[in-house]
Amino acid sequence: MLFDYIIVGGGSSGCVIANRLSANGSRVLLIEAGPDFSPDAIPDDILDGNPTRAYYNPRYQWPSLNATIVQDVSRRTHYEQARVMGGGSSINAQVANRGAPSDYDEWASIGATGWDWAGVLPYFRRLECDLDFDNEFHGNNGPLPISRVRKAEWSGFIRAVSTAFEDRGIPFRPDFNSGFGDGHSVVPLTNRNGRRVSAAMAYLSESVRARPNLTILPETTVVRLTSSARQITGVETESKNGRPSYRASTVILCAGAIHSPALLMRSGIGPAEQLINLGIPIVADIKGVGKNLQEHPGVAISAYLSPDDRMAANATGYIQMHARYSSGYEGCPSTDMAISALAKSAWHPIGRRLGSLAFWVNRVYSTGTVSLKNSSHATEPEVNFNMLSDKRDAERLKEAFRFVAHLLEHKALVPVALDPFPSAWTGRAKRISKYSRLNLGLTSIVATLMDNSPWLRRNLIRSAIADGHIISTLLQSDELLDQFIRQNVFGNFHPTSTCRMGTVMDPTSVTDSFGRVHRVGGLRVADASVMPFCPQANTNIPTVMVAEKISDAMLNVR
Repeated sequence: MLFDYIIVGGGSSGCVIANRLSANGSRVLLIEAGPDFSPDAIPDDILDGNPTRAYYNPRYQWPSLNATIVQDVSRRTHYEQARVMGGGSSINAQVANRGAPSDYDEWASIGATGWDWAGVLPYFRRLECDLDFDNEFHGNNGPLPISRVRKAEWSGFIRAVSTAFEDRGIPFRPDFNSGFGDGHSVVPLTNRNGRRVSAAMAYLSESVRARPNLTILPETTVVRLTSSARQITGVETESKNGRPSYRASTVILCAGAIHSPALLMRSGIGPAEQLINLGIPIVADIKGVGKNLQEHPGVAISAYLSPDDRMAANATGYIQMHARYSSGYEGCPSTDMAISALAKSAWHPIGRRLGSLAFWVNRVYSTGTVSLKNSSHATEPEVNFNMLSDKRDAERLKEAFRFVAHLLEHKALVPVALDPFPSAWTGRAKRISKYSRLNLGLTSIVATLMDNSPWLRRNLIRSAIADGHIISTLLQSDELLDQFIRQNVFGNFHPTSTCRMGTVMDPTSVTDSFGRVHRVGGLRVADASVMPFCPQANTNIPTVMVAEKISDAMLNVR
């Protein structure tokens, strides 16, 4: 069972790496913990351009993965991370943002040599087949189609938000990926004809899967890496077929920013003191493994929409508009905040009646950790995002709440966004978002009541949806607003940076600029965990770019 390459994780990066490394005849094994679907048998909820059904389908998630969101708030929550071929790209909102050129220039300046904007743009172009633009910023021959929501499809709510943005100095930009600055735009999506195109669909086509040198093992968990001294020799796995081991010249971790560091630590690569306490033999003492965890913290304000202002049933995508603006907060770059505008907030009848402005800190400074609870692969790691621990993040998110609340007072939005309220995708909202007949029935009843009586609607929103929180009250008290934000902040499912790139002299780094793990042979990491910090973007396209760039380095023996 000898391969040239073993790829651990069939998410966005793993699919890319498997495609590129198997193209030249190398023997490649791709291992994915979740299910795999052939190109002609992809479930409808994954194909759906609206992701809200797939995202909350437990079949596609790590079922026991929980996280601490804010350190000083007693709230642990299930953290939705994909466990399915294609990873997050099979269940996410399909947003295809790249981030700021300054993100990548800063990556390079702090030790990720070659990852400046000039160094990454060719790989952004390589991954995409842009269906709308053909210029020096875009590619037209890559595996992933990029299309955009049309302004003609915008609902009345989104059109009103656009008017309010214009009046607040956030102009319309036709293309969010050809420049970076304050503005709002139609949303670029990994989507063709209103249907999702995941990394699995794009990179593991029938012809790629037919390569005799590519082996795919779904529903198989990697227990640990095997090693001889400081040379990684392969992996030990577990599946319904037992616990076979596989050997390779090189193992590439593409398990994501939570499970890649966990696997490293289970295999003896990480902070020595922690591993010794767990009885794990040390292969390499690398203190940065599991550190520097980042996410985009956010909350939302939602409102009831009349039928004429809701998202049409045949409209493209889920997020109809994306905006970026500058907080002006000291010590933060320009264009450091983001807002997504949705004219449908969930799949169920209540969600179809609610428009939302979900806003988050796009350039984040707080960091958390991933650590092991014990040495067993059956126990999920301890995940602590430690959101809002950096004052800059906490203050900017509060100010964003104020900004969006006042935006909804704009004359274009007052008659459209009715009974606005603070909202968050936590607790009750998560439970009701799971796709089931029971939730469909319950939400149908509540939605009918909301339609029939404005008085009843306002009371239902306050008591059953907003948990008693009122925007005006939160705006009058910084203490109450701070408390609300900390209790309700959520991530955007963009974890990064737990195996960050940097020089071997940097004690916080784990890999070099080619994804090679410091002081360990035969091992690379090629997913979002190597990002020096979370870019100012939804992270799927940057993750695909990382995999394209590292696979190219491997093929060119770097």
